[in-house]
Amino acid sequence: MRKLRVTPAAVLLLLLAAIGFSPSAPAAVQEILVGELLPLTGNFASLGQQYLWAGQTAEDIVNNDYPGLQVPLGPGKGFPSLGGAALKLVVRDDQSRGDLARTLAEQLITVNKVVWLNGDGTSGNTSLLQPVVEGFGIPLSCHPCASPTLTDKGFKWFWRTGPNDRTMVASVFSFLKEWPDHGGPRDLKTIALFSCDNLFCQDNHKIATELATRDGYQIVASLTTKTGATTLASEVQRLQAANPDILFLVQYPPETTVFQADAKRAGWTPKVIATSNGAYYDQTWLVAQKATNGAAGWIGSDTTAIDLASQKTAWKQVNEIYKKYSHGQDMGELAMREITGLLWMADVINRAKSVDPAALARAAEETNMSPEQMIIDYKGVKFDKNHQNELATGVVTQVGWDDQKHTIWPWDLAKKAGYTMLHPNPSWAERDAKPKPR
Repeated sequence: MRKLRVTPAAVLLLLLAAIGFSPSAPAAVQEILVGELLPLTGNFASLGQQYLWAGQTAEDIVNNDYPGLQVPLGPGKGFPSLGGAALKLVVRDDQSRGDLARTLAEQLITVNKVVWLNGDGTSGNTSLLQPVVEGFGIPLSCHPCASPTLTDKGFKWFWRTGPNDRTMVASVFSFLKEWPDHGGPRDLKTIALFSCDNLFCQDNHKIATELATRDGYQIVASLTTKTGATTLASEVQRLQAANPDILFLVQYPPETTVFQADAKRAGWTPKVIATSNGAYYDQTWLVAQKATNGAAGWIGSDTTAIDLASQKTAWKQVNEIYKKYSHGQDMGELAMREITGLLWMADVINRAKSVDPAALARAAEETNMSPEQMIIDYKGVKFDKNHQNELATGVVTQVGWDDQKHTIWPWDLAKKAGYTMLHPNPSWAERDAKPKPR
């Protein structure tokens, strides 16, 4: 009888087959690649740096075990439904340039093979990314971006967990309208609108114009400036001549700093400075105000009552992780929005149990996240037909003499905060005379 010769290689294959391994089966996913397209240099660098720290924080939370942290993927390491695969952010600097952002987006998708693109953190540049990413058919998100047009376009692959400027600007005007019935002034009759010229600023400007008209304010000036302006002296002169009771200002941090310097040289400040997004959301800008008391009295929209939210256990835990990357700076409003959005993205990937774009889209659409899972004051995360989170909300805060934000609207949260408002807006002489917080 002929003997059958069995080689060691054949024995190995038989053993592998017995445990369910096939040499043609795909290897287990080790890393989930997500593109992070950020303005780390250029005009929006201050914002981009905070987005980077937020991304590093989210990556840390997903990849390491934080048993007591009640946020998505806090407990455990990696993505449980994908065999513990790690989250890896592939970061690129678009230098605050829309043209470069488009080029880098294509590279991240075609060369780096990312399964999701997050960025750029500014509405104008993100609007340029949308058609590019739509063509490739993978998810794109920008959680701090607030321009309503980003979701109004109805792109299939774009998602936003943060509120848009219709919500945020409306919060400011609701506060101003209701303020007199809660002990506020009744002599605020005129308003000036002052913003930069890009998509985000112009959407704010348009919404503010509509609301100011609706609420019966006389618009005495409506000025638009170039993004990147290095002097605003002539604009300050025009605003001073118009003498508005309220200045509604929307500028990025560099231009806001220029405005403050030129307004101080002119010795001008209105009764009320109100704002939405821009510099007011930039924690780095806010920290810098301590040297001059420059932001004291400013009123602005926020996505969360940070003086109350910062008392929550989860907020404190995430803030300690964030400070590892931010060189000790606390989370501000922008970082909270970005971290919340990135942890939602991680939850979507985990629920999809796949990196297939169609599976990711289905999981995103099925989102119904409760507020208990978040460090921010949204009522939850649930998307409308245009992929805008319909449960993202806004509050109004004021910067006090301590250079911290204090909640002043809605009124129930203002009562909990227990803050006494500054009014009218302090003069430059008062700011100089007041002791500076440390």
